[in-house]
Amino acid sequence: MGQAISDREALAGVLMTLVRERSSATGGSKTSRTGLQASVPVSERPGVRRGFDALLEHGLLAASGEDIGLTGKGKLFMAHVQRARGQPAIAQDLDDKSPAVLAAILSAIEADGRLDPQGSMDDVRTLPARLEGYRAARAPRYSKGLLVLGGLAAAAAAFALLH
Repeated sequence: MGQAISDREALAGVLMTLVRERSSATGGSKTSRTGLQASVPVSERPGVRRGFDALLEHGLLAASGEDIGLTGKGKLFMAHVQRARGQPAIAQDLDDKSPAVLAAILSAIEADGRLDPQGSMDDVRTLPARLEGYRAARAPRYSKGLLVLGGLAAAAAAFALLH
């Protein structure tokens, strides 16, 4: 069983998980911040935006233009969150040689009011799963290839009618 983490740590962990999952889904180490924020339900966007600002300021996330990704400190914090959840930490995130760095990260998170959950903790914890469901519900009914094929067929029919 894992250890207890604070609500602010839980929110930071969820936001970091969103960045990690979206980055790995695209096969990279970064993801679009605006794209990620746009995928969040409108009522939760201000809290997510403030949380990302806090995580960037504390060095857990790094920004490159519009893209954000986890830093070394962010990976260390993710390992802490995974252990607290009772999950095995990802090997590259483990850095037990830096307990002082982790303590500083946890202190910064606890002191930052931008990481206060805006809703219930159940809403916070379920955000990644809800986003997956929301994204699946918004998936286009027709694939781009099918639309292109239909457009070409319509163009061919129009061309045949004109000649």
